[in-house]
Amino acid sequence: MEQKNRYFLSSQELDFIVKTLNPTIRKYNRGELLYKKSSSEKRLFFLLSGTVYLAVENEFEGRQILEYFVKGQVLCHDMLIQPNNGNCYAVAKYPCTAALVSYEKVEKYRQIHQDAALDYLPAFIFKSSAAIMQQHCHILQQKTIRNKLLTFLYCQAQRQNTFTVRLPLPYSDLADYLTVDRSALMKEISRLCSEGIIEKDSHQITLLTTTPCI
Repeated sequence: MEQKNRYFLSSQELDFIVKTLNPTIRKYNRGELLYKKSSSEKRLFFLLSGTVYLAVENEFEGRQILEYFVKGQVLCHDMLIQPNNGNCYAVAKYPCTAALVSYEKVEKYRQIHQDAALDYLPAFIFKSSAAIMQQHCHILQQKTIRNKLLTFLYCQAQRQNTFTVRLPLPYSDLADYLTVDRSALMKEISRLCSEGIIEKDSHQITLLTTTPCI
């Protein structure tokens, strides 16, 4: 399957960034905050392992997942929003490791060195973050649970470059990400399986058609 968008830095690119920029390497336990909107220090978080949620939370509606990030993706302070009567933050869903680099350090390296080794980085960060947010908006615009789920799965197939998709979220969090009821989501998955559109094996789903059935 051809990848239409580049969402991830390669292992080689991550290694180069670690060796070149000498970032702070931090490990985060499950549930530990990486940063929140009120943080004054602006850093880039290059994910080396694990899963991180970008989320908003308030006392009335609880937590809502805005986006998730895995190895090879970059989080930055500018991705955070300022919700009314709530907080926006990045939190480790599973234990993760990140390379922390200040904006200034990246820019200083690019100004001093003329080899263009990291010239692609600002554009990558902007384009990849914009692409995943737009993709999430597209998913949420679908009018039914079926359409939301199938759109999500086909987006995942493009990201993972395979029609056998490993779900990046547990089902309860996937329901939150899709803004649907979990029991209704599981019923729709069962219907899609019985109709021969998908095949489910625990947290792995295989799309049995090569075009979206939406």
